[in-house]
Amino acid sequence: MSRVIVPPAIIELDGAKVYILETTKRKWLDGRIHYIVSCFVEWKGKRSQTFDLDVTSNEELIAKLKTEIAKFKLMIMTGAFK
Repeated sequence: MSRVIVPPAIIELDGAKVYILETTKRKWLDGRIHYIVSCFVEWKGKRSQTFDLDVTSNEELIAKLKTEIAKFKLMIMTGAFK
């Protein structure tokens, strides 16, 4: 069963808030359907820039979001994010 997220939406994942701003559906030349998801992450009062993810399913979206959250947290903890 697939789940549809209608933006704007806020989800909590790995202790961070993810703001899903927009999703657009794209059909590739070979017929595959992809979704471009625009979002940003908020953690400990810090907010990332808006970024886009190219996904084909909710499972792929969650996996890619977890990666982006981990990178964002690492940037904050190392002081690379001001």
